[in-house]
Amino acid sequence: MKRLGKNLVMLATVMFSFELMANQMTTPAAAETGTAKITKVNTQAKTAYRATNGPIYQSATLTKKVHNAKNYPQTIFYSSKHVTVKKTNGKTAIYYYIANKSNTVKGYIWHGYLTKTQVAMSQKSLVKLINAAPDMDPDESIRSLKPINYEAHEAAFDLAYNVFHFSPTAMFKDHQALVYVTNPELRQHVQNAMNKWNNALGETAFRLGTKNNHTLKISFGNGTKEGWDGLYNGKQIYIDKTHYHDAKYPLEYMKPTLAAKFTINQYWDGVVAHELGHTLGLDHTGYQADLMYAATSSGNMIAKYIWKKPVEKSANGLDGTEMATISIRDLNRAKLTKLLGYW
Repeated sequence: MKRLGKNLVMLATVMFSFELMANQMTTPAAAETGTAKITKVNTQAKTAYRATNGPIYQSATLTKKVHNAKNYPQTIFYSSKHVTVKKTNGKTAIYYYIANKSNTVKGYIWHGYLTKTQVAMSQKSLVKLINAAPDMDPDESIRSLKPINYEAHEAAFDLAYNVFHFSPTAMFKDHQALVYVTNPELRQHVQNAMNKWNNALGETAFRLGTKNNHTLKISFGNGTKEGWDGLYNGKQIYIDKTHYHDAKYPLEYMKPTLAAKFTINQYWDGVVAHELGHTLGLDHTGYQADLMYAATSSGNMIAKYIWKKPVEKSANGLDGTEMATISIRDLNRAKLTKLLGYW
């Protein structure tokens, strides 16, 4: 009986020890999953976020984790409410209620795991906006969108406004190209053409470089047989040597009434300016008064529509190259291509 009593005492001691250990082990766990208390609720305008990491809780009491944000790195979440909670450890924290677009992933997440992001408008909304704007003229309504739209809908802008990323990224450093003119005869025309663009844009997009320091070269080429006076091949601009040295060209090959309205020097200023327009990402338009006008769309890399005659004739019968003038359409398209990152 004494032996049994001793065993009972030992058994009781062991059970007490296990009970004590169990109590000690469950205390932290209880604290970890304790109920947080909401002390303040704030509403805000609906804002888009990306979540970089962290648990997403079912409710602001933080008792149940339903998602982990690290599994949704590309998901855009929206929030219009956040709460201040007091945790069981006595500390306060701010948690945002977030939900994805389909409302399938939602809950509360600590604000430190969120970063604001931009959301592009839908393609349908953009097309509606473009259709409401003037043809081939990206006015302020088109050029004042959130930056994310130009990245997300680049192809739509290209087709709507006959623009294209013609130039290599290295050509424009900090939105500026260094131009080297190999032939002294062309230098004044190049300077005049650069001044036209720089003045119209209100910034220096082009400035003269040197043989050893340039990103764009302009020189003579042979375009008579192929039918061009100026050509930009994506790397360099060429001016047709034969026509340039023809003292009668182009005036004596035109109707006298039109030829009387401009000069040969003015024409070559316009040719160079036209090719500089291509470096900015501008393809041709069918509007005769535009510097970037072409008689037909057949030579375009990209065209919103086909034209075989002027979409709109100029007031004086000359085209934009002959007048050596940058139209509002030319200017607005160049401003758009800057937003698209083409120069």
